[in-house]
Amino acid sequence: MSFKIDLSANKHFYYWILPLISTGILVILNHSGVELLQTFVAPIINREFGMLEHLQAIVILVIVVIAFSGLQKRRHWIENLGYLMLGILFIIAFLEELDYGLHYYEYFAGVAPEQKVVERNLHNYNNNEYLYEVRQGIIMVMILVFIILPLAKDKIKIKFIQHFCGDKMLIATFAVYVVIGQMARLFPKLGLPINPSLDGNHQEFEELVSYYMMLLFVYELTVIKRPLFASKNE
Repeated sequence: MSFKIDLSANKHFYYWILPLISTGILVILNHSGVELLQTFVAPIINREFGMLEHLQAIVILVIVVIAFSGLQKRRHWIENLGYLMLGILFIIAFLEELDYGLHYYEYFAGVAPEQKVVERNLHNYNNNEYLYEVRQGIIMVMILVFIILPLAKDKIKIKFIQHFCGDKMLIATFAVYVVIGQMARLFPKLGLPINPSLDGNHQEFEELVSYYMMLLFVYELTVIKRPLFASKNE
């Protein structure tokens, strides 16, 4: 990479203050009752055109760039293969978030609502038939990667597993994920104005934090940690 951010210089800012403030502001704006502010977060015409969805896409793209930056000559071919697969995985995630560009095409082409594509991506396949199971699986993986492994990193002696134990501050980021999710659920129950574009879709705020968590983890692996198969002299 052409640049390197020293996360250790201000861990609290990067790991929980930044995601809490930025995503928290979006939640507040979404329930402000001010049409202009709600449109900024997720416009009525299509929530995909709002800042919330665009930030998700940007974070995913940054992950892709960081993952592909891990393809280096000094790394073992197995590790390079892992980074290649990781980059491809997040490219797919990026395309899924954008509905493979369908909403842009339909908007600019003036496609009538009744003519729009029904099955727009894999994670919403067959009217979200498998969405609950997919989300639960992702949450379980997040708990393992962002809570259990960081807590156990000092006790794990196997080098391969220890390499994937992130900084313990990732636990604070996961806490932000929980707090933001509860905020997005609580505000409508308190009677705050609802943005029709995101009514019942509070998970979108959680997704933004989850992608940010993944970004931090991938950055740690790629930029901060030594290569998995590095010699003692490297």
